[in-house]
Amino acid sequence: MDENRWKGFTQSNARISKEVGGQFSIFDGSVTGINLELQEGKLIAQRWRFGSWPDGIDSTVRLVFNEPEPGVTIIKLTHSDVPEEDRYGNATVVENTERGWRDLIFNKIRAVFGFGI
Repeated sequence: MDENRWKGFTQSNARISKEVGGQFSIFDGSVTGINLELQEGKLIAQRWRFGSWPDGIDSTVRLVFNEPEPGVTIIKLTHSDVPEEDRYGNATVVENTERGWRDLIFNKIRAVFGFGI
């Protein structure tokens, strides 16, 4: 939810509202959406839309944060309603989305900040 940190670990531009109902744009506008629910340190729920998806298709992202001990945070990620195909008929959307979370977000957090999956 921090534009500067996002830019730091993804090397891409972002506009991120910190308000419920606020909009965000990440990966230089490739992904856009709206914040559905925000509980600081506990939950981020958002509606996501990739520019390559068919018109009218949105997905839901839920990140639930749990701190079982000080200095250790476990993130449960659920990304639902991802379409099987993009607007061009490519049937790799689910695999690309999974790879994106792993390679473009979590592994980059690890590389830049020294922690991650």
